[in-house]
Amino acid sequence: MQRLITSVTAVAAALLALSATPAAAARPDIERDSYVDRFHDDFILDLCGIDTWTTVTERWSSTKFNDGSEIFHIVRTFVPDDPRIPIEKGAGTSFFKADGSKTVVGTPIHLFGPKGGTTLIDAGRALFDAEGNLTSVNGPHPSLDADLVEYYCPR
Repeated sequence: MQRLITSVTAVAAALLALSATPAAAARPDIERDSYVDRFHDDFILDLCGIDTWTTVTERWSSTKFNDGSEIFHIVRTFVPDDPRIPIEKGAGTSFFKADGSKTVVGTPIHLFGPKGGTTLIDAGRALFDAEGNLTSVNGPHPSLDADLVEYYCPR
């Protein structure tokens, strides 16, 4: 009887070890980071002719899978030193397929005016093929056709 219990225990342990190996091998690689940086804002200088510095706060995570696909999530805020320039926030998640195509969902641009309130918001979903060409857009994306000077630059 002792041999039977020992044999059953050994077989069970072996099966458990074999079944755990593929699960461990299939675990995705997850990276996370966050930072605060300050930079001379060439975007605002080129767009508005205003020389300012901007502080960006960013948090992101990347989950890479064994099949070559990836999920990338980011949240960021740009706060210019010049109070006339709007604060820009954005958050989105990109789903990269192994073939190189991707789907992006979220709110990539959300501008808050100097006096408060939303002045521009892009939200929804965008699909890109493996070459990076935009193939489909859903949701409001007014910044695609807008003159950004009227949203970022003081009047």
